Amino acid sequence: MLAYVFWHQIGTSNEEEYERNLVEFHEYFNKNAKVEGYLGSLIVRVNHVPWAESGVYEDWYFMQSSKTLDLINNTILEKGDIKAVHDKIARMAKNGKGGLYGIIKGDILSPSYSHAYWISKPSGMKYEDFYIEIEPFSRNLWRRQLAMGPLSEFCVFSATPLEIPQKFSPIYQQRRLLYSNVQITTPP
Repeated sequence: MLAYVFWHQIGTSNEEEYERNLVEFHEYFNKNAKVEGYLGSLIVRVNHVPWAESGVYEDWYFMQSSKTLDLINNTILEKGDIKAVHDKIARMAKNGKGGLYGIIKGDILSPSYSHAYWISKPSGMKYEDFYIEIEPFSRNLWRRQLAMGPLSEFCVFSATPLEIPQKFSPIYQQRRLLYSNVQITTPP
């Protein structure tokens, strides 16, 4: 399971109009885009990212494999009605950045939780040792794929605050869910 994460900020709008148009795009895309391997999306508002001076939005697009990312992109660019709804919110946005993350363990919908800690493996530490050390607090763990993304390599999500040791350089976020429509099916 992978997720394309897109961070963005309000550029030329007010918060109410921006959020309304953002949710409208996700609702329209999830209803009308027929993309193989696409499972749905969610939107959270976060209080902090290192490169932005104010609140930021995270769009999470869930997919079965990375080939779905090309299909999503092509659908947005080539399907006129979807492109029109997308372009409306895109014109209002600024400071967009994207990344590809894969779930290591936990709840697939954990990005909707109210607390996130973006963490890094300390330099020189083996991955095996890193996974052992973070085990006590990494119940919901996602990992960046192919170094694609502006934030840390790992993210731990939680419904309650956690104590993360400073050696993992945690970047803390408070999060507020705005929208979710993800269709996860589990094999019988």
